[in-house]
Amino acid sequence: MENLLLMGIDTRPMVNSALKLDYKTFSISYFKTVDFKMPYMEKHVLDQESVISCGRFEENYSPEKLLELSKDFLFQNYDENEIDKIVLTTGINAKNFSGEFKKFRKIIHGNKNTESVDNKFKFYNKLKNKFNIPLTFQPSDVCELNEILQQYANNQFILKPLQGSGGLGIFLLNNESCDELKQVSEICQNISLENYILQEYIEGTNVSSSVLSSHDDRKNLINSRLITEHDLGNDSYEYSGNILPLDENSFRMFNDNRTEINADELNDEMKNTSEDLIKEFNLIGSNGVDYILDKNGELKIIEINPRFQGTYELVENSLGINLLDAHIKACEGEIIDIPNPSQYSIKKIIYARKQVNIGNLNIPNVYDIPYEGVKIEKDQPLVTIISSNEDLKTVTDDAKIAEDEVYKNID
Repeated sequence: MENLLLMGIDTRPMVNSALKLDYKTFSISYFKTVDFKMPYMEKHVLDQESVISCGRFEENYSPEKLLELSKDFLFQNYDENEIDKIVLTTGINAKNFSGEFKKFRKIIHGNKNTESVDNKFKFYNKLKNKFNIPLTFQPSDVCELNEILQQYANNQFILKPLQGSGGLGIFLLNNESCDELKQVSEICQNISLENYILQEYIEGTNVSSSVLSSHDDRKNLINSRLITEHDLGNDSYEYSGNILPLDENSFRMFNDNRTEINADELNDEMKNTSEDLIKEFNLIGSNGVDYILDKNGELKIIEINPRFQGTYELVENSLGINLLDAHIKACEGEIIDIPNPSQYSIKKIIYARKQVNIGNLNIPNVYDIPYEGVKIEKDQPLVTIISSNEDLKTVTDDAKIAEDEVYKNID
């Protein structure tokens, strides 16, 4: 039996998959929740059982903390506990394995070099003459930024982090206001502009693809409707969930612009474009591609996620596959047969509207459950809701019931 080390912010879904496979599983994560199934050995950064508040993730997390915890597994395991394979998820990548950890890159099953994908300006420059992608700039200072805004006065723009995912840290610039320059100046006082890009704002519907690839081949697993907090009527553009598979019905969920689509044509275009993109960047394993379908029906490429995506459990539920197993096999050169979707699956992340005290959240369809009695700070992720069924209305109704029950058990 091989020893498998899983590392990332939240390894719960991957651990669930690993426990169904023939591995001795080790896990390193930022947090461990009530519903975390114990593998052979695990370590985590945030100990919810011994703290009053879970604090703010963005202030407390770093991949270096995961690596520090991993030393017991990587350096002090001998013979039967020597790690054979490492699989990473959101929050850490192969580049973080530097210094004394660099020698372990060779056993990482996944992408080893993602700089041209993670750096959004390099990503844009590589694709701008080949694919449909929003205008993107990297202004050196506020003066250059304002010059670009004046040159493209008919376009609306966002400022977004040069690296990172999940829709965090995005600012929409109001080009219809005479105070736009003042707004830009105020934003730039609170950020490091060299760590941001200026990108054309595309109004439309967020969609995404999940792709499985080896060095020689690639297959689009499934497409989904991607949900952000903006879709739910909030000011933030943070990632909030997905619905899959993508069809006319799931496309219309949380969609006010009433854009009509031909689902077969859209799915085919996403499939072909996503597979071409994964080939362009020589990515392997499980990868995701995010798009916006604009008001004119044009598909705009936003970013690639060169790792497991937020749809992980939805893909498993809808296709009936073990995605961790499929990822490892793809990295080793074998792509599994892709079954047709058997049901709808929805994921919705609930964020705390204020600082809340956690009650008993052992509720059907609720996951990533905090320990009872702990505090979750305002705007931090609270729980994840996942619901699956052949009927879309049942899926959404069950998710709404779960959400209502969550709010009844926090204060």
